[in-house]
Amino acid sequence: MTRSTGYTAIALIAMLAGFMAYRWVSTPPPPPALPEPALVDLDGGSHRLAEWQGKVLVLNFWATWCPPCREEMPEFVALQKELGDRGLQFVGVAIDDPALVRGYLEKHPVNYPVLVGDAAVPDWADSLGNELSALPFSVVFDRDGRKVETHTGVFRREQLLEKLKPLLAAP
Repeated sequence: MTRSTGYTAIALIAMLAGFMAYRWVSTPPPPPALPEPALVDLDGGSHRLAEWQGKVLVLNFWATWCPPCREEMPEFVALQKELGDRGLQFVGVAIDDPALVRGYLEKHPVNYPVLVGDAAVPDWADSLGNELSALPFSVVFDRDGRKVETHTGVFRREQLLEKLKPLLAAP
């Protein structure tokens, strides 16, 4: 290899490294979450997530037509009962027709609030980290309202407890 070929190779490597460093440094951060859409309970009462400030919040997006959503709900009921006095709060956000949600909950009651949103809710869930736009989708917030975890699919008891226990330690 000649001296000029070696210099050319070094120059190309340096340019490639510079380009890669530029791309890494200039990659924009993920976009912020969309503003919280209007959320109402099944009686028409308006709610905001700020109501549960100071609690560890598990926000669960679900629908009556979603078998995995229905599968995880009994565990959420059990955990709400077991850990609610330690500051845990589940809130369901149904992406569904309110009449269907009401009928489902009459047969399968839960011990945590269930809210229904408008057409902006799926986009809001996506902006919170639902990269697959799938259900069920859950977001865990700490006591200060900071998002600390997202989970797509059935959120199993063991997985939840692993994430919740450090957050539920005495404030």
